[in-house]
Amino acid sequence: MRSNKVVVTSYVVVMLCVVVMYVAVVMYVVSGFSRTVTAQQHTFEEVSSGLKHQDAATRLRAIQILKDADYPDAVVPIAATLADADDRVQLAAIAAERSLFTTRTIPRRKMIGFVIEVRTVAGGDAAASGQLALKPRVVPREVLTGLAVALRDRNPQVRAEAINLASLLAPVACPRDRRVQQMSAPCAGIGNALVENINSREALVRRGAMQALGQLRYDNAVQALWDQLSYYQSGPDASAALEGLAGIGHPTSVSVFEEQLASPNADMRRYAVEGLARAGSREALPALQEKGQSERSDGVLLALHYANVKLGSVDESLQQLVVSLREPSLRPFALGYLLDLAPAAGPRLAESLLKDESADVRRLIADVLGFSHDLSVFPSLAAAATEADPDVAAAAVQALERLKL
Repeated sequence: MRSNKVVVTSYVVVMLCVVVMYVAVVMYVVSGFSRTVTAQQHTFEEVSSGLKHQDAATRLRAIQILKDADYPDAVVPIAATLADADDRVQLAAIAAERSLFTTRTIPRRKMIGFVIEVRTVAGGDAAASGQLALKPRVVPREVLTGLAVALRDRNPQVRAEAINLASLLAPVACPRDRRVQQMSAPCAGIGNALVENINSREALVRRGAMQALGQLRYDNAVQALWDQLSYYQSGPDASAALEGLAGIGHPTSVSVFEEQLASPNADMRRYAVEGLARAGSREALPALQEKGQSERSDGVLLALHYANVKLGSVDESLQQLVVSLREPSLRPFALGYLLDLAPAAGPRLAESLLKDESADVRRLIADVLGFSHDLSVFPSLAAAATEADPDVAAAAVQALERLKL
């Protein structure tokens, strides 16, 4: 009897321990859940102050909250952490700035007064690629200044991510018209930092920097890019250098572009055509048109159409660029060319916006027109904003918002 009693007592003790442990776990989970729910609401000032906290984990949490809330005014306070001493904070800040400036899939967040309500985003962030993914938001100088600091960071990963963000924001934040003789100080700071990265030991960093300089169209980088092209002659680094030179399109590079027209590499020939077009070399137009008779690369042929429009205002070539939007392999090139031509060809593109049979093409043209800076296309976009196709209408509405910036 005594042994049975001992067994029963031991069993009761064990069961009591299990119950106590279960209750403790439940209380911990409930407590954690309560803290999570409570943490879902913060004033903007409270969250922003966390960016200056001495604890890196607190700064990271503040960045995440501001990023998830998608509040436009958050880009300035986050910009200060682009120069943070902790690499993790810098990388989180770069990712947050990219997210705040680019489109998302299905946003489920709102700002009421000055309280940020954090909610989930169904489907996650949309893939942000290229200029068309940018939201109609002004890029403050603080963001550019912070990027210039991140571009000089010791960590190559930080520099690489900063280069990616600079190549996305700089084309719309910095003047691209050569008639504007001098860039703003923040834009020049980014340009100078990118030039320094050309000498990086990390191949992806230096190539990315050369390509970004072309997107920024930083004239002061021409000599450095020439040196890289002369040194490498061929291969990925030479291609990146020529791409950068072609993006800038400086008149002093015309002889380089003419030489590369005979390159066995199709990408190099395409960059050469683009460079001649952006350099405004009308003297090269006959040679380019003759080259079109023997060229077999679709990419180079499309670049020749771009050069025709850029140098000779050939309507047929502009239409060919629009038609190429239907070809997945050519679409990235066509979009780049149309974005470059939009300020001068806005009214003609607006005609395609209203007439093209493809809703997908109309959507893309509406996106492009948003970057035209041409208010004469406003009526065409307003008409497209009432289209039955929701994607075309949404693109037109966003383009109208962009024109108002």
